[in-house]
Amino acid sequence: MPLRLNKKMKNSLQTSTVKKIFREHFKGEVPIVKYDTEKKMLISEIEQKLRTMTGFVISDRYYRYRSELNESCYFQVHSPSEHYEYPEFTVTFNEQNELIIKKWSGLNSKVYELEQIYTLFDKMTSEFKRLDANYLKNRSKSESEQVKRENEQIKRKKIKDLKHKAIIAKIHEIAKEDQLEFYIRKYITKVKLVIRLAESEKMEIDIPYSKFQEIMQNLRTMIQTIREFHKSGITLKMRRTGYRDPEWISYKDEQDSS
Repeated sequence: MPLRLNKKMKNSLQTSTVKKIFREHFKGEVPIVKYDTEKKMLISEIEQKLRTMTGFVISDRYYRYRSELNESCYFQVHSPSEHYEYPEFTVTFNEQNELIIKKWSGLNSKVYELEQIYTLFDKMTSEFKRLDANYLKNRSKSESEQVKRENEQIKRKKIKDLKHKAIIAKIHEIAKEDQLEFYIRKYITKVKLVIRLAESEKMEIDIPYSKFQEIMQNLRTMIQTIREFHKSGITLKMRRTGYRDPEWISYKDEQDSS
């Protein structure tokens, strides 16, 4: 079975780019105007001319049927581009019998000279050079930013790994000296230290990586204090305050005013 090669997907022209091309290329004072059978004659002339020119491909699948009804010519401009697909245009007439070129409904320009159609290949070639250069520039910038983000991510991971190792080493040091039974759970932003206080009781201490240095300095004293409280029958619990809590007693206002 032959290998099937995936073709690189190319970008379509943005509306703003098409407007720019129309604005810059199709300029004049009085557009071309034709009536009745003159329309088909002119469209036929344009179609025959484009078939002989390099860079233009007539879209036959549309032309034969629609040109008879709408006096329209559909064609592609094959200007070379690494990153953009060939644009397709339609030359037709509007309700005022003016010759126009359009990309799609609502995006069109009046044609003032036939030469403007015949030189569209050169205009598109120039525009594609500009677009390809900008595409490469933006892609290079995007890749550079991606590399920067990846390097920062690697740096943060290294720092977090160093902090994790320091925390683990300190915990083992304390546990060995104070004969603690413990286990550790590793999370994205913290280390959870679980210490056995009794056969069926344990204490959990969350150590955030962002504050590990200050916590490590006081960790042994904190563990010793809590174990002493436990031996004395004092139980410590930390919970979030709630709306059902009784009224708080505070001397803070008195101290502030004194």
